[in-house]
Amino acid sequence: MKKLSYIAAAILLAQSAHSFASNGKLVGSVKDLQSHLSGVMITVKGHKVTAVTDYRGRFELPNVESGEYTLVVSYMGYDSAEVKVKVRDSEITLLDPITLNSQQQIEEVVSVGQIFRGEMAAANNQKNASNIISVIAADGIGKLPDRNAAEAVQRIPGVSIERDQGEGRFVAVRGLPSQWSSASINGNRLPTAEEETTSRATAFDFFPSELIEFVEVSKAITPDLEGDAIGGSVNFITKKSADDFVFKTNFALGQNELAEGTNYSANVVYGDRLLDDKLGFIVNATAWKRDWATDNYEPRRRGESENFGIYRLELRDYTGTRETYGLNGSIEYDLENGSISASALYGTLVDDETHYKHRLRFDKDRVELQHIRNELITEMNGLEFAGVHNIGFDKTINWQLASYENEFKYGDKPNGQDNSYFVMRFDQKNVGYVGLQEASNGKSYAYNLVDGGADPWNAINNHFANGFVVDASQAGLSWVELYKVYVKEKDRLVANLDFEWQIDPELTYQFGAKYRDKVRYADFADEFYEWNSDEFGTAPTLADFTLVDQPGRSDYLTEANFNYQAQFSQVATTEDAMAFWNTNREKFRLVDGESALISNGGALGRNFDVEETHTSLYGMATYQMSAQLEILAGLRLTQTKTSVSGYTYLADKQQTVDTTQSNDYLSVLPALHLTYRADESTNYRVALTRSFARPDFGSLTPGATYLEADNKLDSGNPALEPTYSNNLDVMLEHYFDRVGLVSAGVFYKDIQDPIFEKRSIGNYNGRDGVNIVRPENGDSAWLAGVELAFNRDLGFISPKLENFGVMTNATFMDSEMTIPERAGKVAIPRQAKELYNFTLYYDDTEFAARIAVNHKGAYIEEHGKSAQGDSYYGANTSVDFTTSYQINEQALVYLELNNLTNEALEYYMGEKGRPLQVEYYGMRAMIGFNYQF
Repeated sequence: MKKLSYIAAAILLAQSAHSFASNGKLVGSVKDLQSHLSGVMITVKGHKVTAVTDYRGRFELPNVESGEYTLVVSYMGYDSAEVKVKVRDSEITLLDPITLNSQQQIEEVVSVGQIFRGEMAAANNQKNASNIISVIAADGIGKLPDRNAAEAVQRIPGVSIERDQGEGRFVAVRGLPSQWSSASINGNRLPTAEEETTSRATAFDFFPSELIEFVEVSKAITPDLEGDAIGGSVNFITKKSADDFVFKTNFALGQNELAEGTNYSANVVYGDRLLDDKLGFIVNATAWKRDWATDNYEPRRRGESENFGIYRLELRDYTGTRETYGLNGSIEYDLENGSISASALYGTLVDDETHYKHRLRFDKDRVELQHIRNELITEMNGLEFAGVHNIGFDKTINWQLASYENEFKYGDKPNGQDNSYFVMRFDQKNVGYVGLQEASNGKSYAYNLVDGGADPWNAINNHFANGFVVDASQAGLSWVELYKVYVKEKDRLVANLDFEWQIDPELTYQFGAKYRDKVRYADFADEFYEWNSDEFGTAPTLADFTLVDQPGRSDYLTEANFNYQAQFSQVATTEDAMAFWNTNREKFRLVDGESALISNGGALGRNFDVEETHTSLYGMATYQMSAQLEILAGLRLTQTKTSVSGYTYLADKQQTVDTTQSNDYLSVLPALHLTYRADESTNYRVALTRSFARPDFGSLTPGATYLEADNKLDSGNPALEPTYSNNLDVMLEHYFDRVGLVSAGVFYKDIQDPIFEKRSIGNYNGRDGVNIVRPENGDSAWLAGVELAFNRDLGFISPKLENFGVMTNATFMDSEMTIPERAGKVAIPRQAKELYNFTLYYDDTEFAARIAVNHKGAYIEEHGKSAQGDSYYGANTSVDFTTSYQINEQALVYLELNNLTNEALEYYMGEKGRPLQVEYYGMRAMIGFNYQF
């Protein structure tokens, strides 16, 4: 006890010594004629005292000796400014806002267009950071047709996205799996809730890009960031309280090429300051409604022993309406020595989908026609309370209390009790397929050219005999399927506490703690119902319904070299199908053997609850060793405690029992960052870090789930270990006087216990040829890559070209890992070998135009027994275009064109000539109007 008293006394004496020193503090902000500026370097002339403005344009120079000084304010793209200041003993001096690029400071104001302005913000924040980061400002987000948070980051070097129905959904860094990167909002990783995945990756298609003020991508994390980020950390920073009056509106109309309806979007931002400017608030509301359609074909294949024969060809035609809504409200009150704030976030995606699926069952000699209707709803909400408190002139405490909830559910289709992915299927039997080949198991399948068959990958024959017609009167009602999913994940409490102490102008200490209390609930059932012919006679046929052509039938899959729609039957409307079910539900009976339920052991892998806590402590120091060299070093400790409650099916007893599995581990995560500023334009950076990735929730479940549509059994593995990575990053950055940069970097990741999806073919519940997928820890792996970037206007070639510019970046990667029972090395799952972006723009402050190319290379989704059994997503190259005209200072009109080349999503096994899925989305266009009051 005496020792603790001595330590406390020493701390008080140390603080008292600092309190009575002849020191003061400077607080200020920097802006231009349009808004506050982030990433501005503030230097005390003749001293090693610096600060960088935050995302609100604010800066602090604590613990400065009293006296008169000159501040040098530097921001690439504008001339530097010098400001005389006086530091008073034991006082906080609040400076008047410093305005750059104003007539009071320079003879001629520099005209800056929106594209150039976004580049200025990105380059200045990156240049003056203490670690390896990339930044996008709201100006940069708004200049391309990137409509959600995921799409907003796809043009950053080393960042890629995964799409659904042509829209960005998951974010990945350096080609690694999305769940290996940390995607967060305002520094907190969000809960996950998604229909078909049980991973930790957050789907950001529900979160509109209009709510984002900045995106910060940390390629090499620091100890104050969450450590579960092997790829990196992507932080979406929402709009905070206004610094001045702001009222902005944005309205747009458009259309999708394959859909028939009209799309619209609307966004309103309103904010101001009250109570002598002590109270600031901002409200941002956005809505986006669009009709969409996709054309798709999916060959379902047998295993390698049957030479990947196609046993079922699915011809899918999707139409639907998606609605995205977002709301962000924030309020902040300035205290005498700090501030307190509160924020509320809301985002939702509602997808009402109609889907007709024609399934050619070569193995069953029948045609199946599925009528599908569902409404998918993802809804996120969050509350954040935060405070910043200055203690004396050299210490700051930051705290935050937050809670977030993310929920996925099906809407009221077909009714309010059976909320599900609703499927009504009709079968026409005895088709008499021709041109099939017999496999080793005695059954006949279709084969692509690469497997010795006659079918090209993009023109797979329907193998109907001449004169065969799909006849609605011969298509009997086979099943009604209710595919039910509900996921809710909630971070009941996220608590942060950070303490920063600037010992002197060269040395700053930072300590902190973070705690998260998380729960997750997942319910799943796949119920099959058949017509009760014993009591109600023969099942109806498709001809008993009013028949129509399915939406978009006439131009279905025109990209393929086969006229599939010519043989399509007419269909019932999904409204009629649902009405028939609702009226005649009692005439159907559940078929237990075909269904995936808890009771029969078929749905155990997706029925589980999770309770998890994360407790982290960190300490770090930033030391300005010289005017050129800055060192940041520290350590983060994170304790993870996970409890998964699910079910295990005892096949011999035909009994389901409750099972709980626990996982508890401590992650030790050191970090060292060196930044050498050779001159005002050149940075050399080196980072040594350690990071990790927790196993996905679904991977830890003790049960398994059988999916009839995919003929796949997904199994969990409670014994999984977390994946760790030791990371080395080296980066060279050179910045040009007129905003631009050239950078080159290399990175290497030494990965232990990577998790991969082990895939095999086996039997399940009397079915043969089932794809069995189980997560396993592999042996050690590595990833290495090179990252290049060049952004610059073309004025260095000729002054006549100064309004033109290019932004280009490329990342090239390779990786290796070992999978038990497979010879040789394989690539890490979901790791693309190359990513690149190329953008050409013109911006003269009134008229602006930009065309952008985004490319992601092919990558393995799941490993098979051999290279030919690996499942790949193919390379994807998209082209987008936007143009705008500034009518006056308040008004702007713009045009957005997305997916100009109608790039397809391709999913294949082993090689492109053996497709598993090919999907086309068409082009999307929007024309809009911005007005700022």
